[in-house]
Amino acid sequence: MSTSRRILLNTLAQGLGKIIAVAIGLLTLNLLTQYLDERGFGQYSTVIAFLGFFAVLADFGLYLIVAKEISKSGDDASSTISNALGLRLTASTALLLLGTMLAWILPYEQVVKETMLVGVAAFTFVSISQVLMGIFQKHLVTHLPAASELFGRILNLLLVFWFIRQGLSLPFFIIALVVANGLVFFTTLWFAKKYERFGLAFKFSVWKKLLVAGWPLAFAVILNLLYFKTDTIILSLFRPAEDVGVYGLPYKILEVLLAFPAMFVGLYFPLLSKSAFGSWEEFGQIIQRAFNSLLLITAPMVITTWFFAEPIINLIKGPRQYTDSASLLKILIVATAIIFLGTLFGYAVTAVNRQKTMVWGYLFGAVIGLLLYFILIPRYGYFGAAYSTVLVELLVAAWAYRLVAKESKYSISWTLLARIAPAAGVLAILFYLIDLWWVEEVLIGLVCYFFTLLATKAIRWSTVRELIS
Repeated sequence: MSTSRRILLNTLAQGLGKIIAVAIGLLTLNLLTQYLDERGFGQYSTVIAFLGFFAVLADFGLYLIVAKEISKSGDDASSTISNALGLRLTASTALLLLGTMLAWILPYEQVVKETMLVGVAAFTFVSISQVLMGIFQKHLVTHLPAASELFGRILNLLLVFWFIRQGLSLPFFIIALVVANGLVFFTTLWFAKKYERFGLAFKFSVWKKLLVAGWPLAFAVILNLLYFKTDTIILSLFRPAEDVGVYGLPYKILEVLLAFPAMFVGLYFPLLSKSAFGSWEEFGQIIQRAFNSLLLITAPMVITTWFFAEPIINLIKGPRQYTDSASLLKILIVATAIIFLGTLFGYAVTAVNRQKTMVWGYLFGAVIGLLLYFILIPRYGYFGAAYSTVLVELLVAAWAYRLVAKESKYSISWTLLARIAPAAGVLAILFYLIDLWWVEEVLIGLVCYFFTLLATKAIRWSTVRELIS
């Protein structure tokens, strides 16, 4: 089987798993938003955002460094993976505990502080699971960790449902995450050991090597956090928990959608790394194919959300208020589309070894982001946070693209956009004219979008036939 077909089939398998996982995640979100209401869900969102911030701090660029190093022939993959796991486990535990200590001196409610202590284990499991993703990308079997994630989502849903039936409080829903994320980690570990031999190592000389290789990425991760994760945290400090809940609902949808570009681009990353500096022509072809695919996806995603943000939010929140969540979703979906494309250039920056220069881009984004958050959130609340997110993501994605284009001497072609535009126009007109149940409208619209893409040759029948065969 060709590499391109393996990527395609892996993407489809993961895509199907992600669709099911997203459906389960949205159902879980539906249960939580209705049971906890705006205030309780705001507290839940604060715990997730705060601990998530410190969990990502422990990244140190290990995920991409491991993926890059084990893709090279002759490297000691076992030592790299084992020591990366040891380093991530140590860093995650230390930073998450530090985060919970910090939370106790901030003006959070007592239940939020206590729940953060429970959540340390949940985010530790997530953190160390991510290191293993490079193994699955190397062997093009990324459907396996997708299956692990699906198992975890199902378990989390069942536990949330049971805890609601028992009438339990906020900390128990974080306990559900601990158990579910634990299942994800151990099943992912079991799958990974079928392809690589590794354990848990604490060899400081290897740690040093990993940190030296990963420090630009680590610094970039920290700066990235300052503009991507701190909006919810800053909002929680200036506004009541109800506002955090209103913002947290559409933001959670954004986070669910962002699993796709990381999965999709992750499959291309080993190919980009191998072709960079060896064959820039091949590198350009690979990145263009990936970019075209992401364009085909983001166009209907944005249009559909603009037309149906309110019923989407209503489907999740049920009878609860969550005023302005639909309006916020329309703004955040633009940021999501930008992140879809920016993810590709972010990975490509590492493939062309410009991650050190990219640090300046993240620094620029972090400075602008923090300025906007501290200026706009106290005055405009969650709308200030949403518009700031769109602007900062655009600036950082543009910076990453500029670096990749300069190093590879390849400029992304936007000619496909001219072929996508008629299909996007047909989709918007159909949504505007027909009056059916919104799910039926979406299905009809997407079918028409697909056939219009074929008519404009944005995608070709030969590609469809190859996929079916």
